[in-house]
Amino acid sequence: MVTFFRKILGEVKQAESVLAVQSAKKPSQPKEPAKRKIKDEPKKKAKKEVEKEPAEAAEEEEAPKPKAKNPLDRLPPSKMILDEWKRLYSNTETNFGEVAVKGFWDMYDPEGHSLWFCDYKYNDVNTVSFVTLNKVGGFLQRMDLARKYVFGKMLVIGSDPPFKVKGLWLFRRQEIPWFIIDECYDMELYDWCKVDITDEDQKERVNQMIEDHEPFEGQALLDAKCFK
Repeated sequence: MVTFFRKILGEVKQAESVLAVQSAKKPSQPKEPAKRKIKDEPKKKAKKEVEKEPAEAAEEEEAPKPKAKNPLDRLPPSKMILDEWKRLYSNTETNFGEVAVKGFWDMYDPEGHSLWFCDYKYNDVNTVSFVTLNKVGGFLQRMDLARKYVFGKMLVIGSDPPFKVKGLWLFRRQEIPWFIIDECYDMELYDWCKVDITDEDQKERVNQMIEDHEPFEGQALLDAKCFK
């Protein structure tokens, strides 16, 4: 029987290799690389710029304007440099009359500046010394707006009440600057008289007020204050 089958079928050759059995599982497909999101930056940027424009415009509208210069700054230059005089006044400790007072007249510019006497209108009410001194101190405080353009001396005169208040002021220009009159209400509490520097008596009075001369007009000085 075996021989019979061999004859019919011939010899069965052993398979040289065994075929691999395919798995029922489908091979996993390689993942596609994730698509990179393209940022819409130009559009966003443009949108931000559009949104920013009104705010920027508002900021420009609200930006503070530079302050207008004081009209006194537009006057022709004066040969008298006020800061130099103030330094001379402050730093002179000896021979004040010979150094500071003489120096004042050497520097003084009658074209660019003017000198004024002031006398308090209501001296009869100055019966308390510290109240009188406080009045003068308040006046000098309120004059701070004009410090760049003025120099002043205020004398409180008398050893007994009522005390007299008198002053000497150097102003930039020939008249008292209008902004000082408008802003400092104390100005109207005084009588103002422009100094005639050709009058030797008035000039000597200026010297004595600068120097805090005592007695002043026959009376003791209760106090002398300088605004510089």
